[in-house]
Amino acid sequence: MTDHSLSHSFDAFSKVIATNQRIIAALILQDMRTRFGSSYLSYIIAILWPLTHFAVIVLGYAMLHFVAPVADDPIIFAATGALPYMLCLYPARLMSIAILQNRQVLAIPCVRPLHLLTARAVIEILSALLVSFLVFFVFYLLDYEIIPSNIVDAISALFATMYFGIGYGVFGIIIIAIFGYFANIVIIFSVIILYFASGIYIHPGTMTERALELEYYNPLFNCAVWMRSSYYVGFEDIAINKGIIFWAGTSFLCLGLIGERYLRGKFFTA
Repeated sequence: MTDHSLSHSFDAFSKVIATNQRIIAALILQDMRTRFGSSYLSYIIAILWPLTHFAVIVLGYAMLHFVAPVADDPIIFAATGALPYMLCLYPARLMSIAILQNRQVLAIPCVRPLHLLTARAVIEILSALLVSFLVFFVFYLLDYEIIPSNIVDAISALFATMYFGIGYGVFGIIIIAIFGYFANIVIIFSVIILYFASGIYIHPGTMTERALELEYYNPLFNCAVWMRSSYYVGFEDIAINKGIIFWAGTSFLCLGLIGERYLRGKFFTA
């Protein structure tokens, strides 16, 4: 192959990348504008919704528990469990309906389902990061000890949770393609079940050995313990199955992408 052919191939590849980037960027802006209305200001709802949900969980726990199972502050204990839940539930729910909500855009010849999924994933990651920042910022302003002792572990736990949530949401595309839009309720309730089964309101040290063996395979439990291990002494001694978070997220992601390929036609009849 001559240098001219290599240069031509590289230029063609660069043009394809640039075209895909422009399509995804346009879809991101379109999604942000139409998520809850017809204005970019409506995107604020996408941030306030999980923040309000988070506040209800944390305040509800604090009202019922004046003493945390570990340390002194029930607010921080609840927050370190509720935040991973938020970063799993909302990306999972919204990723699962990404194609269904925007299927009219697929009438444009250059737009592919993968463009929609990539655009939605970028939005959900940015939204999750913004929600996390606002949570930490508000707690810091209120003089709560929200800064973890191990920042790297806390950040790793949050990104791992987002990855699992997005992967699970992509898998939800299959369920919705087969059973229709209301199957999204299955996605929501399955995450809620993982949430309540994760025991994030109690110290894992109070669980039975059998319960811990089962929780070892609950991705959301491991996300919460991973997050809390960056705050509390003793949590680092609890076995954290980080692999189940990665492999479950990756498996769901791959199954979702394969299912989207073979069930694509069902999105126009769901």
